[in-house]
Amino acid sequence: MNVPTASVSAIADVLSLRKQDGWLTPPLSAIVPANCRASAEVVTVQMERRESGADFKPMYELLSGDHKGKVLVIAGAIDIRGAIWGEILTSAAMQAGFVGVAVDGFVRDLPAVTALGFPMYASGTAVVGPLGHAHVVSVGTVVNIGGCEIAPGDHVVLDDSGCVRIKANELQEVLLAATEYEEAEEKVLSAITSGERLNSAYRHKADVVARLRR
Repeated sequence: MNVPTASVSAIADVLSLRKQDGWLTPPLSAIVPANCRASAEVVTVQMERRESGADFKPMYELLSGDHKGKVLVIAGAIDIRGAIWGEILTSAAMQAGFVGVAVDGFVRDLPAVTALGFPMYASGTAVVGPLGHAHVVSVGTVVNIGGCEIAPGDHVVLDDSGCVRIKANELQEVLLAATEYEEAEEKVLSAITSGERLNSAYRHKADVVARLRR
């Protein structure tokens, strides 16, 4: 895990300028926002709803392992309807070394998870559990959330506004570009604070956007 200098919003804008996807907010919201910005490699889980024969045990096995500094990304749980993540799994994830979880589905136990300080991003909240319908299809495979593919080795950046995925082979390039982009926005704000009008101050950002656009 590392601490990127750029925000999730700046990274998402840079990806858009590069004609790429990657933002996971929406559909995921910061249910328990990260206290500080973090970038971490992902561990992926694919889930689905099953009316019978559902097997959740692979999740227990995963959370019993060592995943220091990783973010857990769970796809496909939205169809399960009930919450598939809560206080018990959060405690296990922290013990395993995870630094956050992104769930394409519902979560619960917000007061407890908030008290634990564990970043949690999800589609929404529910009070009822999965009622035996939560099935783990695979662990460590390419998954899809809202049309965005997340592969093992990719990184997810978390902050208090949301989360975004950066492909493994583009991590440093995108983070550097996003830092430059955010610095340009700060120059615009500084110019406005000094009395300059927006149509003039915006030149700082316009120049960077022109360089980054693909």
